[in-house]
Amino acid sequence: MEEVITISNWFDGPLEGLAYYNGIVCIYERVFDEALDEYIDEYYLTPVTDNEKDEMMSEWREWCNAYSNNDTDSYYKAHLKERAIDRVLINSEFRRTYRKKAKFDGRFEKGFIPVGYYVEWYD
Repeated sequence: MEEVITISNWFDGPLEGLAYYNGIVCIYERVFDEALDEYIDEYYLTPVTDNEKDEMMSEWREWCNAYSNNDTDSYYKAHLKERAIDRVLINSEFRRTYRKKAKFDGRFEKGFIPVGYYVEWYD
């Protein structure tokens, strides 16, 4: 199982964030099946550079701080329309390099802050 670093969006399970895949930090994006009109347990994985990871982690720390201070409104005002994860995905030459099924396990704190939260990627 690989470590889940962030959960930046959630709907009946993790929708997107950062996690390791084969020891490489990747953005994961849950696949929406148009025919079924629902999310399925498959994810696109986009490898990121150290600089891209640092940019997204800086924003993640802002989220954690805003959540712990009960001030999520300021976070949303600053990042709702322009998030680091979106910028990286738009500009990545490695966008959606992999597509894997996933099984998540473990726990996370309030605010979807992973603490001992892991994912198993498989075909």
